[in-house]
Amino acid sequence: MISKLLNQSKSATLFTKKANLAVYESLNFEDLQDFEDANRGFIAPLESTILKDHSGEVVWDIDKLEFLIDTAPETVNPSLWRNAQLQAISGLFEVVEGIYQVRGQSIATTFFFEGKQGVIVCDALGSTESAEAAMELYYKHRPRKPVSAIIISQSHADHFGGIQAVLKYADNPSIPIIVPQHFTKEAISENVLLGTIMARRAEYQFGKNIPDGREGSVSIGIGNTMSSGTTSFALPTIEIENEIQTMDIDGITFQFLLTPNTEAPAEMHFYIRDYKALFVSENANQLMHQIYSVRGAKTRDALHWANSLDKTIDLFEHEEIDALLMIHAWPVWGKDRALGHLKLQRDLYKYMHDQTVRLANHGFTMEEIAETIKLPKSLETYWGNRGYYGTLKHNSKGIYNFYLGYYSAHPSDLDPLPQVETGLKYVEYMGGADTILEKAKADFENGEYRWVAQVLKNVVMADPENMEAKNLLADAYEQLGYQAESANWRNIYLVGASELRNGLNQDNTPLDVSGIIHFMPVEEFLKLIAIKLNGPKADGRKITLNVTLSDSDQKYAIYLENSVLIYKVGKVDANPDVNLTLDQLTLYGIGLGLLSPDQAVAAGKLMISGEQTKLDEFLSLLDDFDRCQNIVTP
Repeated sequence: MISKLLNQSKSATLFTKKANLAVYESLNFEDLQDFEDANRGFIAPLESTILKDHSGEVVWDIDKLEFLIDTAPETVNPSLWRNAQLQAISGLFEVVEGIYQVRGQSIATTFFFEGKQGVIVCDALGSTESAEAAMELYYKHRPRKPVSAIIISQSHADHFGGIQAVLKYADNPSIPIIVPQHFTKEAISENVLLGTIMARRAEYQFGKNIPDGREGSVSIGIGNTMSSGTTSFALPTIEIENEIQTMDIDGITFQFLLTPNTEAPAEMHFYIRDYKALFVSENANQLMHQIYSVRGAKTRDALHWANSLDKTIDLFEHEEIDALLMIHAWPVWGKDRALGHLKLQRDLYKYMHDQTVRLANHGFTMEEIAETIKLPKSLETYWGNRGYYGTLKHNSKGIYNFYLGYYSAHPSDLDPLPQVETGLKYVEYMGGADTILEKAKADFENGEYRWVAQVLKNVVMADPENMEAKNLLADAYEQLGYQAESANWRNIYLVGASELRNGLNQDNTPLDVSGIIHFMPVEEFLKLIAIKLNGPKADGRKITLNVTLSDSDQKYAIYLENSVLIYKVGKVDANPDVNLTLDQLTLYGIGLGLLSPDQAVAAGKLMISGEQTKLDEFLSLLDDFDRCQNIVTP
């Protein structure tokens, strides 16, 4: 396993200690209902707390979270510490008789609904390693009936990545795989165009390269620690297409409700009358979720999210509900508490939406709204609404941006200088780096960490070799991280501090998504190739390619002209520069630089007619994206 970077952590300052102590005064830490719920129905602990992939690389390890048994240290916001302790409660649990949940085996959880002939698995965790461990834990304590169906509730990979491991426990390989409408498209296209930079930003959000511990990552908000492993995929057999649809699955009746474009582009809820259980996937959680994901993603529609929760309440409030099931949390039991939780979650997102838009209409900017907006006490003090993942500040900015974009309407913000040029001018105007550092040290001693971070960014951008500035900036980030209630914010600050002190971890292992690429539609792949085209290098080039896929007989004409790549489906050009006949995976390998045309020809996987030099010229114009881009330095 690749070692995480040394953090060189420092202690909490007096200001951080006071800020964290004040949290105890604002929230009811004597309320232990969540701990009671998180432990309810416990059957057995995890058998596999450390998981390794086929190469021996550790992909999951929650033994390192044993430090959470203590009380909150001065270096962690006590509210976030509470969240981390709850997320660390793991094992196999009985929700109601016939429904079982495994928590702590991956970022998400998985549910087992016992049918008449077998077991229905809902959501397959993030990797095959985690899914196999969860299946074995379930079978050790429940009848070893075969998997009779799989339900995948939404299109993010932490819900389906282990599906091939789950399928191994089915007697029939063609069991139903049931998903929401448009699942396949959304699951495969997720992160295709911006996958490289999004993965890099995710390292910050999830604290990938900092150690878990009192001065490091303690939680990822919706889960207990960062995971990796082998991501797999399987094509679904049934898509839920009607907004409300009832289906019998292995003798159990499910009533589905589609909730697209909420937390995920394709998502659904369902009610199981046989078990009196309501499942709401990731649209309700034991925390405030992200309207804007800080790793980078399309901003979610907060109003639509709230309305989907409201629709769920309206549809099922007259049913018997013994348990509310959420894929990233422990259940809530009893109809009154279940509906009460859904209403508080609904009102959280509705309030953020409505008040952000109200303040925008009063002329407040995105930054001003983030400083102004406050939740009412009924929403703010409810533990299930706390900002362990999303925050009120960055969610309100996301909502503003959703409607009005990044521009504040102030002319000075219309065309500002980029960060390096800005840094150089700030340093010049403020009397040089030494003068700024002298003032920044005084502000740091006064606990003004936000300002120190803001001003020292300019010094580092102007002179990335200035170690004094980098170290003081890292110290400011660290204290902001120690104070943060959001796991995302804590991890981002602490990763930033670590990279300023230690540099980037160039040996970081990328996520293995080879199990998904096989299913990527060709059109999605060609979109990726189009954004890899280096426009300035392609200036003045004109190339036409015909592509015939030998394993599907699909044909494509690809045109490079005006530094733009255009493709036509089901068409070949009458006068191409080169014709290619190859299978889909060979096309992907060549396009991604994993295989050269000469290697493909030698292996009998590619036939070329026309000018091969034109193919070589075309491939030379495609960029390789570096997954280790600088963030806290130029």
